[in-house]
Amino acid sequence: MMVVGTKRSLGQGFRALFVGSLVSNIGDGIRLSALPLLAASLTSSKLLIAAVTAAQYLPWVTFAPAGGALVDRWDRRRTILITQAWRGLVVGGLALLVWTSHAEIWQVWVVAFAITVGEILVDPSTVALVPTLVGDDNLDRANGRISSVEIITNDFAGGPVGAALFSLAPWLPFLIDGATYLGSLLPFRRLPRAEPQPQTEDTPPRSLRAEAREGFSWLRHHTILGPLTLAQVVYYFGLAASLSLLVVLVTDELNAPTAAFGLVLAVGAAGAFLGTLVGAPLAARFGARLSLSGAVALQAVTLGAAAATPSLPVLAGLWFLNGIPAGAQRPIARSLQQRLTPNDLLGRVNVTTRIFTRGIIVIGALAAGTLATFGGVRSSFALGGVAQLVAAAMMWKALGRLPSAPTHGSQQPRQDG
Repeated sequence: MMVVGTKRSLGQGFRALFVGSLVSNIGDGIRLSALPLLAASLTSSKLLIAAVTAAQYLPWVTFAPAGGALVDRWDRRRTILITQAWRGLVVGGLALLVWTSHAEIWQVWVVAFAITVGEILVDPSTVALVPTLVGDDNLDRANGRISSVEIITNDFAGGPVGAALFSLAPWLPFLIDGATYLGSLLPFRRLPRAEPQPQTEDTPPRSLRAEAREGFSWLRHHTILGPLTLAQVVYYFGLAASLSLLVVLVTDELNAPTAAFGLVLAVGAAGAFLGTLVGAPLAARFGARLSLSGAVALQAVTLGAAAATPSLPVLAGLWFLNGIPAGAQRPIARSLQQRLTPNDLLGRVNVTTRIFTRGIIVIGALAAGTLATFGGVRSSFALGGVAQLVAAAMMWKALGRLPSAPTHGSQQPRQDG
């Protein structure tokens, strides 16, 4: 029988999950800044560079519908171990190609795609394991620790470290990333083994397509979350239009060294971390409608200003300001989805939302690359600002039907007819 953590201690099982996530996320943060730098060193085509971001998010369109259901079917400990192993080998192979000067831009696309496929399997498995490792009264504390690891290692520290390592040796960040994937196997192996589930013959297994379709149908007919998801799609289009070419703005337009790109990412992550701390209090004081749409509007303003930024310090300041409302959205949007969605549908609704919001990043990145090819890289930031301003208006309208004090699963989807 699995033993969960007490109020004082979160338990050995959670400690194994936490340490494994910490080690793995260190490499993730390093790779996130090193990949676009590698792409920029392999080609001068803005479209091909932007395609790296597109490849990174393409699995959310092609694989995620099945991936979410597979996580619920497979043993999660085994899924994490196998996935981390092959992800380490994939990134290690890229390090070898870079070291031997045989790397090509299409290989960067393949690695970006493959790593995200692994993310779709590992991240939901990690989230699903937490409630089995700690008691209900420790869930908030446990999830808070996992989230802090992701922000600090993925967003804050990883950016400058990855850029600095790339400056020393272009292959080094990818070697370290591969080593962290393989190194995470040691703590992940200490996760408790799942107890075998009894086989049931009365109910035939449902297809992956049927399970995915149920989550999509519920979300599509929901009076609030349906329109809100459309608004988020427009928001992420604007995000992709700017973020996919940030490396070009820093290194080409502003003539800054490659390490400066990691610094800008770190400054933005610091703003996002601050935003996560103020998001919930803002929603409690001003309501989810004003807080969420207002945060997106502020991001639109900062992206528009970034399109005209004259120097690296100004861009860094704007990216910090952009990060605050970006981080504030996380607890607001997540809590809103949890309150309005029945628990038995929450996983599929969450995956369905991410399919659309991540999938649009593919289109946004390619659109930004095409626009920048003809109109300059700054035009992509202007496009991002306009898109997010439209998204803010859509969110304001979508949340106009939000109950004043929603309860979990209280807002039911409207019926056809």
